[in-house]
Amino acid sequence: MSKLPQAPSSWTDWFSRSIVENTIAPLRAERPVLLSFLVFLVGAGLVIPLSLEYWLNEPEFLLNIFAEAHGVLLDLLLFGCLLLWFDRKAERRRRIEKYTNAINDLLGWKHEMATYRIVGNVRRLNREEAPPETLKEAYLHGADLTGADLSETSVHGADLAHAELQHADLSDAYLRTADFSGANLRKADLSGAHFGVFAGVMASEEQHETVLAGADLRGADLRGIRNATADTFAEAATLFKARLDPGLEADIEADHPELLEPRVDGRQG
Repeated sequence: MSKLPQAPSSWTDWFSRSIVENTIAPLRAERPVLLSFLVFLVGAGLVIPLSLEYWLNEPEFLLNIFAEAHGVLLDLLLFGCLLLWFDRKAERRRRIEKYTNAINDLLGWKHEMATYRIVGNVRRLNREEAPPETLKEAYLHGADLTGADLSETSVHGADLAHAELQHADLSDAYLRTADFSGANLRKADLSGAHFGVFAGVMASEEQHETVLAGADLRGADLRGIRNATADTFAEAATLFKARLDPGLEADIEADHPELLEPRVDGRQG
């Protein structure tokens, strides 16, 4: 025999089921502002009648009310400023995530449109004072990334041949097998960048080096770079006025002295 539904065991159960679940919960989910206003009206309906005598007969009570009102206004101001700050931080995170996802969707697509869109999103990230997380396998052949912030970015396998990277920030970037052939890296910051493939990493013979054939590194900051030797820059166009660690500079001067000598061409410094 099926059991008949039992009545609520107490008035608290009835209140929970009838009021909270059926009325308050839907309002909280769908119309929170209306719920807040109703709570205010209920609170005012309880407090004001109970304190009416004080309103009419106690002047100090009114002074206290006004003092409390000023305190509430200050609290609202501080809370509003804090809420605005959190909202802007959250909005910035959403924008960064949006631009990052847009770049990730274009990685590996070898087309001029991919170059155009990736550069645009890199610029948008930089306006948010953030570098891209990765440009791995990005097609950026001939891209204009002058002054771009690519610090700590992985550009492993990216095609940056003939790209404009003058004054770009590539500090601590993971270059690995990126192709910078013919790229303009004048006065770029490459300090601490990771060149080539580290010892012990599995890679085919042709994928061991960062390609710098014809790259213009005049005035570039190459201090503290990793996994690079004098031969890494053997095919570069120039290292004139580049900032190098003393040991690496001595090796380049011994093996490839022409890279440190002035070079005349049509580019502006």
